[in-house]
Amino acid sequence: MSFTYGHRASRTVHLFLLGACAIITSAQTLVSTGGGTGTIPGGSVSWSVGEPVIGSGTVPGGLVTQGYQQPTTLKLRLHLAAALQGPYNSTTGLMSDALRSASLIPLAEPYTAIGYVHVGGGGEATTAPVLAITGGDAVVDWVLVELRSTATPATVVESRCALLQRDGDVVATDGISPVAFNAPAANYHVAVRHRNHLGAMTLTGVPLNSTPAVVDLTLATTTTYGTNARKPITGTFPAQALWAGDVNFNKQLKYAGGANDRDPILTAIGGIVPTNTLSGQYRKEDINMNGQVKYSGSANDRDILLQNIGGSVPTAVRNAQLP
Repeated sequence: MSFTYGHRASRTVHLFLLGACAIITSAQTLVSTGGGTGTIPGGSVSWSVGEPVIGSGTVPGGLVTQGYQQPTTLKLRLHLAAALQGPYNSTTGLMSDALRSASLIPLAEPYTAIGYVHVGGGGEATTAPVLAITGGDAVVDWVLVELRSTATPATVVESRCALLQRDGDVVATDGISPVAFNAPAANYHVAVRHRNHLGAMTLTGVPLNSTPAVVDLTLATTTTYGTNARKPITGTFPAQALWAGDVNFNKQLKYAGGANDRDPILTAIGGIVPTNTLSGQYRKEDINMNGQVKYSGSANDRDILLQNIGGSVPTAVRNAQLP
């Protein structure tokens, strides 16, 4: 509990806070209606800003006026899971954390820099200890989570940058907590986007409140908005994954023509010698997210893009199923 002193003269005031006794001898002073700390004769005082809850009480030798208390803020919480096609391994059921292992994942979210307009979020950052975690909870990359209106699904009500782990969990920047939002409790479409994969969104609204809702976009039973919004991956651990190859982050996979996703891969390796490679950088052209941009040869990034638009007609286009 925090106190704001009024303009009354007082004697010795005894304050009992969290089981500790502080004795302050002073004329009462109005400290502030804001938050912070300050010094008074014989000691110091801390105060906070929140919902005003005004009240008075008597103590031996004086009167204490209660000023501001910090209220509990309601957060919408979401237990979310998703898979990225590029780094996904259907033999293990895990995504590669090659970018993390090579210390390439930035501490700050990358989406502001590539032109994404945040709604309520943006500027999220994590810490080196979170990126040092190994195993199934190791970080694969940053992702974008959007809450969209059920009345107008193209409207993003709130967005948040979060961390995707190898086992598919999407967590807050502390590496543990569910993703949290400040929007009012209601039903929302939940969308997940990535800097070089096509995003996907739930078909129907998900009821969100302070009790974490579960949305697993890796499961075929979780229906999504549009047609073929995710790529079905077969193997020992089958999964529904986000389509890889949206190098331009424009909600489209395109191999040929203007604004295609293939040319940036060639440009990144130098633009002349297709057998060149570029390693050791955090690049959106690195479609399979192995820490290397590669245009030709085994495990190259270009082939993934060609296969995802159909594999035989280079002018074909695949669009994200997001309104």
